Amino acid sequence: MYGIIVLVFSGLKFIAGIAFAAAIGNFGFWPCVILTISGGMIGVYLFATLDLKILNFFNKLFKIKKRTYVKFSKRTRFMVKLRSTYGLAGIAFLTPLILQVPIGTFLAMRLIKNKWKVSLYMLFSFTFYSFTICGCYYFLGPHVKSMMDHILRH
Repeated sequence: MYGIIVLVFSGLKFIAGIAFAAAIGNFGFWPCVILTISGGMIGVYLFATLDLKILNFFNKLFKIKKRTYVKFSKRTRFMVKLRSTYGLAGIAFLTPLILQVPIGTFLAMRLIKNKWKVSLYMLFSFTFYSFTICGCYYFLGPHVKSMMDHILRH
């Protein structure tokens, strides 16, 4: 049951999946790594496959009309700068930490239409973060565990 929750959390917000797996404590290193990477990749696959369908649904639901002008905010400036400066690698690198899996996948799919290339970049990013964070949590001892528990409580 907890494994499914970790998969769902990792597919929506990758760090939340790792934090939940670490907070439960009955996962080992390898199950934590495998579940979080799998959940993240399931999320990327679903959001890359349903990309246009989700956007069309929201456009119809909220009757969104295409604007002839662009409204800039801090968030849109950040997204444009990220996309133009760092490209797909930057989006994939920031997706697990800052961006959420759906937002990172949508941005990456706007940049590159090849969903297999997007999936490969996201796989490398999820693998890196999963090994790094789970490794710190499981191998560095109680200091990291107490810090993670403190973060989860607030």
